[in-house]
Amino acid sequence: MEFKTITPYARDRTPELYLWAIAIFSEPHYSHSRIILAKMAQLILVLDDIYDAYGTIEELRLLTGAINSWEINVMEQLPEYIKPLYNILLNERRENRVYATKQAFQKLARGYLQEAEWRYHRQVSSFQEYLKNGLITSTYDVFTKSSLMVMGDIVCEEVLAWYESRPNIGESTKLLGRLYNDVTTFQFEGERAQQVESVHTYMKTFGVPENVAVHELKKMIENEWKDINEGCLKPTEVSMELLAPILNLARMTDMVYRYNDKFTFPEKTTMEYVNLLFIDSVPNPNY
Repeated sequence: MEFKTITPYARDRTPELYLWAIAIFSEPHYSHSRIILAKMAQLILVLDDIYDAYGTIEELRLLTGAINSWEINVMEQLPEYIKPLYNILLNERRENRVYATKQAFQKLARGYLQEAEWRYHRQVSSFQEYLKNGLITSTYDVFTKSSLMVMGDIVCEEVLAWYESRPNIGESTKLLGRLYNDVTTFQFEGERAQQVESVHTYMKTFGVPENVAVHELKKMIENEWKDINEGCLKPTEVSMELLAPILNLARMTDMVYRYNDKFTFPEKTTMEYVNLLFIDSVPNPNY
């Protein structure tokens, strides 16, 4: 059964998600790694859509409880439309076909539920509280760590320990992703009465108008770029090959969110990139 037939409520962004994967790993020998990342991205996108737009608060609480338990016997309590997805999550982890830990999915589900609870109760959290949770729901922690885990033998325990020590380049990439997404999409989210993002929480916390909040958040984004660049200056803590996926994730974020939301509305440039890379033939100069 095709994945999209059992998740018709979710966005169909398979080509765009693979574009993210190839941006992180463009080298030919990482072809399998790209497949793994794209598959995981698709699973997470469906979760994001359920929590952000489709599920009721009662359904989301049930789903979060099921993911936290990670047991097959809790499936019966889930709504029918969620059961196939939950079964896929269990199977993918059981077969080690998704390089994200059970704990990572559990943490992500709790973060998504927190945002859903804020929306349900019409709460605008403090900027600091939102950002702490938002760094989880941006999913960048899952993708940066998973990117390292699919790189093979060059990633050892020392490398994973380095990442778990929260180096500046990793933290800045996560924050960059969260802020870029929010600053670019907050007006569209506001139209859906879902103001759980950086701009409105910044406005509330610091008592400033929208234009000031956006300006300050953009300044934060530029500062995160400085930390990312600094993390790539030699001598580096780990090899540039290991830093490259983190840097490439930040670069892809910049391409997708700098001027408009090219992920939600892929017809604005992103689909052109997909066509150029995967569909259109490269002209032969000999003809």
